[in-house]
Amino acid sequence: MPTVKTGSTRATNSRQTRPVRKRGRTLWRWLAPVIVTAIFGLLLGAAVAATIHVPAVDAVTDYAPALVTKLHDRDGEVYQRYFRENRMLLEESQVPEVLRHALLAAEDRNFLRHGGIDLAGILRSVARNVSLGEIDQGASTLTMQLAGTLFLDRTQRRGLAAWKRKIAESFHAVELEKRLSKEQILTLYANVMNLGHGNYGFEAASRFYFARPAAELTPEQAALLVAILPRPSDWSPLDKPEFMLQRRNLVLGAMHAEGYLTTRQYEQARQQPLGAERRRRGPSTGTFFAEEVRRYLYSTYGQGGLYGRGLEVHTTLDAAMQEAAEEALRWGLVRLDRIRGWRGAIDHVEAEALEEHSLPSWNRLDLAPGRWVQGLVVAADQRQATVRVADRSFTLGPDEIAWTRRREPKSVLERGDVAWFVVRERADEARTQYLELGQEPELEGAVVLLESSSGAIRALVGGWDYERNEFNRATQAQRQIGSAFKPFVWGAAFEQGYTAADTLFDAPAVFQGADSLASYSPRNFSRAYNGIVTLRTGLEKSLNLVAVKLQDMVGTENVIDFTRRAGITATLPPYPSLALGVADVIPLEAAAAYAAIANQGIYVAPYLIERVTTPDGRVLEQHRATASQAMDARVAYLLTHVLRGVVQRGTGAGLSSLPVPIAGKTGTTDSFSDAWFVGFTPRYTLVVWVGFDRKRSIGRNMTGAEAALPIWRRIVERGLEQGWIDAEEQFVAPPGIVFRRVESKTGLLANEGAGSTLQEAFIAGTEPVREHSARWQRVMELPWYQQRSFYGKPKAGEKMPEDIADWSLVQDDDDGG
Repeated sequence: MPTVKTGSTRATNSRQTRPVRKRGRTLWRWLAPVIVTAIFGLLLGAAVAATIHVPAVDAVTDYAPALVTKLHDRDGEVYQRYFRENRMLLEESQVPEVLRHALLAAEDRNFLRHGGIDLAGILRSVARNVSLGEIDQGASTLTMQLAGTLFLDRTQRRGLAAWKRKIAESFHAVELEKRLSKEQILTLYANVMNLGHGNYGFEAASRFYFARPAAELTPEQAALLVAILPRPSDWSPLDKPEFMLQRRNLVLGAMHAEGYLTTRQYEQARQQPLGAERRRRGPSTGTFFAEEVRRYLYSTYGQGGLYGRGLEVHTTLDAAMQEAAEEALRWGLVRLDRIRGWRGAIDHVEAEALEEHSLPSWNRLDLAPGRWVQGLVVAADQRQATVRVADRSFTLGPDEIAWTRRREPKSVLERGDVAWFVVRERADEARTQYLELGQEPELEGAVVLLESSSGAIRALVGGWDYERNEFNRATQAQRQIGSAFKPFVWGAAFEQGYTAADTLFDAPAVFQGADSLASYSPRNFSRAYNGIVTLRTGLEKSLNLVAVKLQDMVGTENVIDFTRRAGITATLPPYPSLALGVADVIPLEAAAAYAAIANQGIYVAPYLIERVTTPDGRVLEQHRATASQAMDARVAYLLTHVLRGVVQRGTGAGLSSLPVPIAGKTGTTDSFSDAWFVGFTPRYTLVVWVGFDRKRSIGRNMTGAEAALPIWRRIVERGLEQGWIDAEEQFVAPPGIVFRRVESKTGLLANEGAGSTLQEAFIAGTEPVREHSARWQRVMELPWYQQRSFYGKPKAGEKMPEDIADWSLVQDDDDGG
């Protein structure tokens, strides 16, 4: 019995003591870290408390996070944003309920009950943090997270610095709770937290990941955004979709556990796909325009004002006009470049690397119709070529390379070539996509579209592509203006009393050049001469001899003065060649100067910005027009009337079929290096320039009429289609203008015997008084060299025939002008 008893006792003791020791060790395993942490926390807290200052919290009610500066078009739509942190603010009470539930369930379920620090949450995470030797579970409340984001160094994440940061968060959180309501804290939190990819705040993140405002978030979408919060730099649903799907479902589970979702809602949300997409954007509209605005804002409001103040900038840009200008310029440059021929692939990849090779441009790929993409040729033979673009393959046949004037794809492309292609869409029911061989033009161009009466710049394009080259040729490039300068010579002449019906003698002449010698002998573009011509004909046909002679008669200094008043600030060389446009002019200045003509002689400085306001609507600046009288309204109308003839019968006749009144002038420079068309309708002035950045020929016979005018026409055609150009508008003659029908070649009053006639405009008192005659008709039928010799100059005392008594208006060339 004793033995049994003893054994029994041992057995009993053994059975009883082992569980006791196990419970003791388990309890100590949990209590020791807590005690150590508590003691360590007290000591550390006491040590760092003195070093933690919270006066910054006093200013939290005035805290303003960095905001997005927005550029608005004339209709109020945002077309460009500037920011360091993409942020859109939610007002108090605008944080959607589903987002509140996700935040509280996953990040701080006691938010509404604690005073900034959740002691129970801290105790739950302390043991894990101590056992790991670092902070793995933050136990931070929403208020602590907010305090850390607002006031503390975000790099303090490990070791002693991390513990100090945590204590500092606690101090700041308590202070925040004293100063702000729970609603204010939650709203501020929703606006400042980083959610990855440069997005700060849930509104910006919702639009970035789901293309919808936060107010429209579904439970699974709200859960995904909350799941990003712990590590926004690493936990991207775009880069780690499978991992983030698990994280999202954990948040949904917390929402279900807290009663924010029913079981049915929870199960439905779990079954939904991730939903976040990398949304590809096509080429931005108005990039050159926006860059001009950005430069001004930077110089006026500084870097902080531009990227953090949240300026609301209302600009003059008209989205429809800007899109028309951009599309037309790109179309025109491609057209001209294709005339020059196929230059070959832009790169080549070795055959062994084709399968795995990826082009950098595919990272931001957009296969919408009309987009330009880079493709990799994986096969090419006589019948077709196969092109890979990212994970898609396309086949090109003879039709897709037809512009190269070759029929066999193999003669254009070979395996491994990298080339540009344009995405097209077939007109079948499936809207099947295909590729057309493209070639990025080497040519550049510029377009400026002004509202003549106000100076508002409605469209501005500075080149083929802003990403290729940021240089803005519309506002920064000085380009030789060529014959588009001639209207300023005619304007100076009209100011001195000349009329469009006056005549000059178009024949070879020599003028004093820059070397002070009689060395300058201009020639007409056609290398032909016309003899007696009216000033109207001289401008309509862009006759160089007439332009130089007229400037010589008017006085070069008067031409320069007229041009300056019209708004041209470029250097104007005081030589005969100025009449032919040797001056280098910025396209925007050319547009403004022609707009002064269209605006009945009133020059209005062009501008980009209507007003700038703060986010709360306070106006920082408001545009006020700068205007001056550049020329008499009657002179402006005479110029307009003659420039309409350029379009109806002259070098701009390629526009004559358009059903809208147009006045304008082509411009072509030596060797066809610059091509212009500058013109206006009753409401808008439009400039198109085409050329190379480094001066060289565009191509043989690439005049303003051939290279620039088609682009100008395409923009106006789009305007007529869309209604922003009104075909019913007309140019209105000011008081003091009279009209007379004249014979077109002599400028004399038309009668029954006159041949071709036209309605000419005159300033009252300057209209012709003599009629056309049969004798004049015979003279005009003679070759140019016989016209002068037939009459010659009257000798001293010799009476001039009565029917040509205005022969003195026909400028001869004997005296060089």
